[in-house]
Amino acid sequence: MRVGKVRLLALVALFVLLPVFAIEGNAPTMQELFSRWDLKGIVALLESGTAISPMDQSLAANALWRADRFEEALALLRSSSKSWPDEVRPYGEFMMVLALERLNRGQEARTMAGALVGRVPADLVYYVHYSLYRLSDEKDHENRRKHLQGMYKAAQNDSQRTTALTELLKLPGDKAVYALRLTDILPRSSAALKVLESLPKPWNPDVNMAVGYAAYLSGNYDKAIPLFRAIPMDSRHGRKSKYYRAFSLYNQKKYAPALEAWAYLAKTGESFAESSLKRISILAGRAERESALRVLREVASSREGDIQARAYYSLSTHLSGKERLSAEDSVIKLAPGSLFTTQILWGRGWDRWNSGDVAGAVAEWEKSLAPNMSQNWRPRVIYWIAKGYERLGKVDKQRPLIEALKTDHPLSIYAFLAGGKLEPVPGDPPGLVSEAGLLEQWGFVTHARRVLLAKGDPKSAYRAALLADWSGDQQAAYLAALKVGDQIRKGPVFYARGLSMLYPRPFAKEVAKAAERFEVEDSLVWAIMRQESAFNPAATSWAGAGGLMQLMPGTARSEAKALGMKSHSVYDAEQNITLGTAHIARLMRSYKDVWLALAAYNAGPGNANKWLGDRKSVPLDEWIEGVRFEETNDYVQKVTANLEVYRALYPDSRSPDEGDGVD
Repeated sequence: MRVGKVRLLALVALFVLLPVFAIEGNAPTMQELFSRWDLKGIVALLESGTAISPMDQSLAANALWRADRFEEALALLRSSSKSWPDEVRPYGEFMMVLALERLNRGQEARTMAGALVGRVPADLVYYVHYSLYRLSDEKDHENRRKHLQGMYKAAQNDSQRTTALTELLKLPGDKAVYALRLTDILPRSSAALKVLESLPKPWNPDVNMAVGYAAYLSGNYDKAIPLFRAIPMDSRHGRKSKYYRAFSLYNQKKYAPALEAWAYLAKTGESFAESSLKRISILAGRAERESALRVLREVASSREGDIQARAYYSLSTHLSGKERLSAEDSVIKLAPGSLFTTQILWGRGWDRWNSGDVAGAVAEWEKSLAPNMSQNWRPRVIYWIAKGYERLGKVDKQRPLIEALKTDHPLSIYAFLAGGKLEPVPGDPPGLVSEAGLLEQWGFVTHARRVLLAKGDPKSAYRAALLADWSGDQQAAYLAALKVGDQIRKGPVFYARGLSMLYPRPFAKEVAKAAERFEVEDSLVWAIMRQESAFNPAATSWAGAGGLMQLMPGTARSEAKALGMKSHSVYDAEQNITLGTAHIARLMRSYKDVWLALAAYNAGPGNANKWLGDRKSVPLDEWIEGVRFEETNDYVQKVTANLEVYRALYPDSRSPDEGDGVD
């Protein structure tokens, strides 16, 4: 895999981000050198004897800082500090604190950091407390606890909260509250669970919930069930504990008690009612059919609003003939613009399509095109209406639908199936471009990113993404770019730098190594990773899948065993990528097609084989629509769309002998 294009984009980006002043002769300015992180050139300019401005000194200081040359950086920060604007000063002074800390001048650093408390912007408070925690006497537990609590109070995201709580757990004293807060963020935190499980019994509902949920996620249902059962229904965890107790029983194939618990939640209250109806519907297809259908009927006749509509919808999926039509009509009447109605009309149209009634299918699908229709469904329905008109020979009606699909939903898989092509142009979306702020101009890029994100407006978010991308933090760039994702994806012109941040290639070395080892297209690995975890190595799903490629524990164990790995962690980025790539490679060898392999990756080979059955000759676009697991259907659509965007953005990374794409 070659990554030169991404690096080129990053280098070009900063020429936009930082102001470039006039050049005398051919000598590059400090701003240009900084934009390229040209440390050798910066040092040469500093040593040349050429007079440089305080702003240039500050830029050089930040570049030297990046190279761990803290003594020189500190000297330049001090020299330029007299000229810092008020907006820049607290950030520059904090950088001086960090330089002193790294130079083991702890007392000076503590004094300077202490002077910053109470007079820095909100986004710096966490970091000032963190520095004071690190600089404090390890035996002064109360002072360290004070600063960690200050960190937690000032934290602006879960990553910061996790750091504060993890450190608090290392201090002596009562740690139960911190452990509970940490399990809210990281349900399987071993440090937090160790604290909670050491508490004297009987445990309170909060502890039972935290330990029970961790056991559930780990597949230890024998441990989870009694812990959930001990939680009173009138506690704040009552309904949640009942839901996951039912799930644990279900996974143990104890279907009757699972149904009883889900039925209670479906018939009463709001939280977990719709989720329970969904589980009851799944249960009806596997066991306890009559009892499950009876519950669905009771809920449909006794509840109101969305819950009633969900009950009728779930019921309809198990009925036939007039009973099914009656239940479906009830949904359409109760929730005419809902996803349930869309799915019903879609199903009716698909039944007509499969029976050869193309005109009838088109008529049903056209009914579903409500103004508030889900954007996940609209391109799908438009594609099949257009395909219906094509079969009916009504090209005059097909053509505008295809054009609308390419124009309004250009990055959906259906636009690609319809012949749409993605041809990114260099640069940034014009409506999102903005000028460099003072923090950028003085070189404090990391702080500038944080301030820009806090502002929240589209231009600031996009600029923060550019700065993160230029700094090499692709996950941060992705998360910032997501805030303006609709503008970046809007079209009709697509700008490469914006798209490259929405479709990044993080963990490049690990992906390249695994892709080469298992002979998998590297773009496919990123396409899966983007959908599965949004590039977050710590991601955990409600079902217990973990890491970048969201591997279930059993899948990870199986692949690790096959690879001869004595131990593994799905939260280790390299190991997760290795195991996930090995798994998708195995599925590609089995199914010979990316669509089928992705269906198996999401729902398991057993389900994929069942869906494939005797339909091997069915065109792939029709085959995937026949998959009645909506989650899997949606998953395959999104990952294949991701794949097409990656291929268009990074043509250099595609393996020349890799499997089928969209023709």
